[in-house]
Amino acid sequence: MKTIKDYTNEQLRYGIARCEARLSGILPFGLMRNETMVKEALKEYRNELQKRGQNELDFK
Repeated sequence: MKTIKDYTNEQLRYGIARCEARLSGILPFGLMRNETMVKEALKEYRNELQKRGQNELDFK
């Protein structure tokens, strides 16, 4: 099973985009059933990018 450390930078970027879309109401929550889970996933994606020396603004 893949962990967040195994994701590519692009997969992390899309993960952030999905979380932001869920929190804004554009996408339904689906498997992430509540806002707390989505916020925690978003934090993990951002932390992993930061560990790699990436800034999510680089992708915009």
